[in-house]
Amino acid sequence: MPHILQTIVFAAVQFFANFVQTVTGFGGGPVSMPPSMAVVGINDAKAAVTAILWLTCIVVSVREIKNIDLKQLGIILAGMVPGVFVGMWLFAELPLKILMLIYGIVVVFIAAKRLFFPAKKDPAAPLRIGALILAGLMQGMFTSGGPFLVVYAVSAIREKNRFRATISTVWAVINTYMVGRMAFQGMYRGNAPVLVAASIIPVAAAILLGKKVSDRLDHEHFLKIVYILLMVSGVLLMYNYFIQ
Repeated sequence: MPHILQTIVFAAVQFFANFVQTVTGFGGGPVSMPPSMAVVGINDAKAAVTAILWLTCIVVSVREIKNIDLKQLGIILAGMVPGVFVGMWLFAELPLKILMLIYGIVVVFIAAKRLFFPAKKDPAAPLRIGALILAGLMQGMFTSGGPFLVVYAVSAIREKNRFRATISTVWAVINTYMVGRMAFQGMYRGNAPVLVAASIIPVAAAILLGKKVSDRLDHEHFLKIVYILLMVSGVLLMYNYFIQ
C-alpha cells in the first residue's frame, strides 16, 4: 500500500475510533488498534494511537470536568497503574507476532462476552479488582484496556455522563505516562508524528460529532455495534497470525 494511502486509511480509522471514544468513554483503542496495526505496523500504530487518544481524552475530560467522580478515579488508577507498567514491559520483551495473537484472542473473548452473555448482576469484588489489573495490563500492551475497565466501571459509576467523564480522565492520566515513556524510548522518531498530525482534523471532527451523538443516542444499541466491530477486528488479527 502506498505511504500516502496508508496515512489516509489510518486517519479514517482514527475518526471512527475517536468518535466511539467520545460517545462511550472507552473503545477507541480496541477499535483503532487492529486495523491500524495492519496498515502501519504495531510500533507506529501503538505510538500514534496512544497519542491521539490521549489528546481526545484530555479534551473530553476538560469539557466534562464537573462530572468526574474523583473517588472512583482514584480507585481505578490505583488498580490499573501496576498493570500498565507490566504491560509496557511485556510489549518490549515478547515477540510481536505472539502479541498480535494474544491481542486477537482477548478482543474476541471480550466482545463475545459483552455481546452474547451480558452480565445480569454486578460482578463479585475480586473479579472487579482483577478486571482493573487486566485493564492496566492491556492498556500498557495495546492501548486497549477499555473492555476490562468496563467490567468494573459499569457497576461503580451508574450515570452516563459521570461514567464518560471519569473513564476519559483515567485514559488522560495513564496515557500521559505512556506517551512520555514512548517518547523517551524513541517511538516518535519515525512515522508516528506524521500519523498523529494527519489525524488531528478528523479526530477533532469526531470529538464534535461524538459529543452531539452521545447526548441523544441509545447507549445499548451503540455498544452492540462496537462489540461486533471488536469481534471482527479480533478475528482478523488471529487470521493474520496464522497466514504469516
